[in-house]
Amino acid sequence: MSFMTALSYLNASYTVFTYAARRYAGISAVPPPPPAISIELSSRCNLACPECVAGAGMLVRRNDYISADLAGEIAMQLRGHLLSAWLSFQGEPLLHPDFFRIAGFFRGMNPVIATNGHYLDRDNCIGLADSPLKKIIISYDGVTPEAYMLYRRGGDHALVTEGITRLAATIRERHSKLKIVIQFLLHRGNEHEAKAAAAFARSVGAHFRIKTIQVLDPARAGQWMPSDPRRSRYAAIGQSWKSTTSPVRGCTRMWSSAVITTDADVVPCCFDKNAAHLMGNLGTKSFMDIWRNEKYRSFRNMVMQDRRLVDICSDCPQGRNLFFSG
Repeated sequence: MSFMTALSYLNASYTVFTYAARRYAGISAVPPPPPAISIELSSRCNLACPECVAGAGMLVRRNDYISADLAGEIAMQLRGHLLSAWLSFQGEPLLHPDFFRIAGFFRGMNPVIATNGHYLDRDNCIGLADSPLKKIIISYDGVTPEAYMLYRRGGDHALVTEGITRLAATIRERHSKLKIVIQFLLHRGNEHEAKAAAAFARSVGAHFRIKTIQVLDPARAGQWMPSDPRRSRYAAIGQSWKSTTSPVRGCTRMWSSAVITTDADVVPCCFDKNAAHLMGNLGTKSFMDIWRNEKYRSFRNMVMQDRRLVDICSDCPQGRNLFFSG
């Protein structure tokens, strides 16, 4: 284990300690730098997925792409603290013209991306296999175009299937350690293809997981929810649907991670899609100045006291299993 990795584990341990002290003993301590970060490389997407803020055209961003220089500055500020760097948020990260340069900044910080799989041509596959990425999560919501297109509107099922197969072969050819995860967004229209999708993942040597679907408006949940209620984020209450309940107090993410948008805004979590709870902007302040400012401290205290006071917590399924192996 390298010295920088050892520091990152120590940082994560202290994060757990400060959260537990606040949650269970009421002792307030300034949290250390977060051990995880999400950076939105692109707010643009090539698809029009109906229950995605980006796909539905509901994102409010000034910039389509984050500045590569800013991404490098973030990596420099958090080096020695991060155990995980997610290089994606709302848009498609592989659309960023400097994607591979940015990925290189986070070498040694276990960078991960989530992609819709439409940009896995030969050159990108080689670049990904040779990059410092530890994991690539590829959305693959059906083994037939009919099931796939129910959600991935504007997508090309054959192109994604070919790209996944190509990437898996390139990883083998180049003896890369990049891990492929095929992610199946489960809903009523594709649940009958989950087993076949898992078989496809095995055929290319990829890991497979099922993800529960989130909708923009719980009133529409009935259109998408699968037959198994254990794999649903929503519960039927009479003729309506509501998000399943979460713990009233506390959230480890307020101590362990943050999200940075293409506009360099720092927001508390991935449920704050449009930066309604802006903690600060990296154009004027360092990350640690924002992480420790009074606004962030007040927000953490509010979440700790009563999550029902925070709008973005209302649809958060914290405490429930969001992923299944098959």
